[in-house]
Amino acid sequence: MLFTGLTPIAAKTALEEKRRIGRVQATYLTHLINLTQWDKAHLPKPSQSAKVVILGDKENGFTESLEFLLEESGITIEGNKIDILHFANDDKAKAIEALSNKPQIVFFLANSTHLPTKIRELSPHSLIVGIGRNFVTTSKGDIAFEYTRNRVRLVISRQVLTRRSPKLNSQISRLRSVVEIVRRN
Repeated sequence: MLFTGLTPIAAKTALEEKRRIGRVQATYLTHLINLTQWDKAHLPKPSQSAKVVILGDKENGFTESLEFLLEESGITIEGNKIDILHFANDDKAKAIEALSNKPQIVFFLANSTHLPTKIRELSPHSLIVGIGRNFVTTSKGDIAFEYTRNRVRLVISRQVLTRRSPKLNSQISRLRSVVEIVRRN
């Protein structure tokens, strides 16, 4: 038995499940990138890369999965190549500097110690994505991954469907089995 109280097989299964969730999150995020439109004023110059900032200590292979998917698929943000910047919880100063450069997407890992409301102030035209319903309903996030009964659902703020930039394509609301549109408190 391991110190965690799990048998080696159970620990391996739990790790595999976390990695699967990380791959699913990365896949959903690539689809969200394709369904989101930004004003030209909220994009980098054509010669520069768009930015995805990931906040929190690495977990479940999400960052690696996203890097792989973006490289293999050639997905861009409005024609701009995408760079991923990952900042661990103890890199707050570097993260704040990167956020002040107005990235297109900010993704909060489940263990992130950053506050979404503060990030919204620093980067008001970023798509803010995180984990759990409360991330959208009370923390002013735009989109959250919610896990129920071994399924991943997207909880999406109604505001992200109606604002000017970044604006999520309303076609996503048709995917009722995996999407829930909510109002922020």
